[in-house]
Amino acid sequence: MNPSFEPAAAKNRLLELVRERAYKDGLDIVLASGKRSDFYINGKKVALHPEGLWLIARLLLHKLESHPEITAVGGLTLGADPLASAVAALSFETGQNLKAFLVRKEAKGHGTGSRIEGDLEKGEKVAIFEDTVTTGGSAKKAIDAVLEVGADPVVVMTIADREDPDAEPFRQEWKVEPLVTLSEIRAG
Repeated sequence: MNPSFEPAAAKNRLLELVRERAYKDGLDIVLASGKRSDFYINGKKVALHPEGLWLIARLLLHKLESHPEITAVGGLTLGADPLASAVAALSFETGQNLKAFLVRKEAKGHGTGSRIEGDLEKGEKVAIFEDTVTTGGSAKKAIDAVLEVGADPVVVMTIADREDPDAEPFRQEWKVEPLVTLSEIRAG
């Protein structure tokens, strides 16, 4: 099977999958940001699903067409790992030829001690991937690691944006481009 890609239809199908697999309402949970929430968007439930990951990767590649200066994609492990890998693989077919990189939460205690797996060069333009943005904290950790090696984060791309007001300072500093937003998820 070789599915065709049409951005609007792909986004609609991604929204369906997010609603079915990733979005839960009426909860009382603590998020990675430390905030309490009555809803949860578990992007990994879609990013680890075959159709979901294909849709996410194709939609991210479509967004990346407007950033031709970007040569590498990645973010903080674990949320960004499947996204960066799928985008890198499919970018070979599209001719975009994007490298993937992964950012460890902490520097490894052996070998080179690097926080980044993958080759990033000083001045290289990159996209930071994230499964869900709440306050931008996880993306900021990835951005800091990328800046440490001298690369240049151009944009943050995420599966879902929770549209949290506490992310406003992060949004003022960094361009955030979600595939879907909380408003769109709830509109279904």
